[in-house]
Amino acid sequence: MAYFKSLRGKVLSAVRIGRNHQKVHPAWQDDTNEGFLICYDLNLEFEDKTVLSVQPCEVEISGRYPSLGLVLEDVEAASFPERFEVSCLPMRVEKVIQTDYLGEDANNQFDLVLEDGSKIVIRHVFPPMTMGIKLEGHDA
Repeated sequence: MAYFKSLRGKVLSAVRIGRNHQKVHPAWQDDTNEGFLICYDLNLEFEDKTVLSVQPCEVEISGRYPSLGLVLEDVEAASFPERFEVSCLPMRVEKVIQTDYLGEDANNQFDLVLEDGSKIVIRHVFPPMTMGIKLEGHDA
């Protein structure tokens, strides 16, 4: 996805989250969502005034059920008032790592690795259309 490459070197100033909750329904609790704040969408705000929306999605794969994925898209402005607390922001994004953490043949996790080595991990954690976010490293 071209968006991921374009994030490298940008200064992330805030992460805003939409509807969210701490508790995962017992039917979906496992090690893939441990420690995540569960949310349904979020905004990444950058110092250059660009804003990206991140949402969980389904990825169509021929001959089988859809896989869980993530979609990023440009938006005019942040939609959510609540901030996800990342005390080290603003900070430059050193790299973005995309993975198929869930083994579904789709990119369903990405890590924003910041210049201090901390990571903001965003993952599609379980159906229907639910993702999680957590901070690793820097006083996580």
